[in-house]
Amino acid sequence: MTRTILEGSDLVLSAERAQGAPDGIYLAECMTCPATSGRVDSDSGPVARWSILHTQQHGLNHGQFLVTVERHWRVDLIRSQDGNGTATLPLARSASQAPATRRAPGRWGACWRRTVARLGRFAGPLVLTTFIVAAGLGGYLIGTGQDTG
Repeated sequence: MTRTILEGSDLVLSAERAQGAPDGIYLAECMTCPATSGRVDSDSGPVARWSILHTQQHGLNHGQFLVTVERHWRVDLIRSQDGNGTATLPLARSASQAPATRRAPGRWGACWRRTVARLGRFAGPLVLTTFIVAAGLGGYLIGTGQDTG
């Protein structure tokens, strides 16, 4: 997992890397019967082997599994500029000190592009229908204007 930092936040979200913390906890459940592999820390290999053995013992109709992976995350303070990491949680901001919100640049451009795209879905069939009607009407008028006699 990559570290996730929100703009204007003093916190960072990352995978738990403490000693003894597993990379993931794996579990497979047969979709046909209530059999499960049991939870395994940090290694999906035993769960995969259990799935194959279960299918061999019970047949291919027991060949679909729901695999669950649990991961542990943690939220920490962003380290200070001097690298000490001794920062404390910031004091709560009052409403007057709240960071100003700003509109993302190009928002109206995106809105305009969505509108044109929506209109484009109807413009193509509309132009084609108009062309077909005009060609048919033109052929009809040409046919009625000829003197057959």
